[in-house]
Amino acid sequence: MSLIILSSPNVRRTIAIGRAIGRAAPSGSIIAFRGDLGAGKTTLAKGVAQGLGITEPIISPTFTIIAEYQGRLHLVHIDAYRLLDEDEFVQTGGEELLGLPGSLSLIEWSERIAGILPKETQYITMVVEEDGSRIIMIEGDWIENIDWRRFVIPRFLDLEHASALIKRFQDDCTFD
Repeated sequence: MSLIILSSPNVRRTIAIGRAIGRAAPSGSIIAFRGDLGAGKTTLAKGVAQGLGITEPIISPTFTIIAEYQGRLHLVHIDAYRLLDEDEFVQTGGEELLGLPGSLSLIEWSERIAGILPKETQYITMVVEEDGSRIIMIEGDWIENIDWRRFVIPRFLDLEHASALIKRFQDDCTFD
C-alpha cells in the first residue's frame, strides 16, 4: 500500500485533489475518510464526485446516512457520524453497498464503522493545520496511478509527524 501526503491551502485545491481521485478510482473501490469535524471530508467528496462526472450538488448525508449518485461509477456516499455503532450501519443495509462492481464507496466518519470495513479499503486522513490548510494523507493500492505532481506544494512534513497523525485515526475509537 502506498502513502501520498499532500497539502491543500484552500477549498479549490481540496476539490481538485478529489477530482483526481474520482477520475482514477477503479470500480469497486472503498475510500474511508478520517478526520475531525471541519477537516474537509465533504469538500473532498464533492471533488471525487466531480471526477466521476457527477454534476448534481453533493451534500453530506448526515441525516440520511447514505446518498447515491450516478457518474462514471455509481457513487455511494456514506456519512457514519450519527451511527451509534457498526451494527446500526449493517441494519441500514449500508454494508451490502460497499465495494460493489461499478461503484465507488466514500465513507465519512469511517472510524465509527472501522471494524467492518474490508481490508482492501483505501484511507484518506485529513488534518487541519494551524494556518487553516489541510494535510491530506492518502493510503491505497491504486493511488500511484494518479499524477500528483500538479498538487505538489513546496512544503515539508516529516514522516514521523505524518505517521503520528495517521496513527491517531487508526487507533480504536470509542463513542459515548
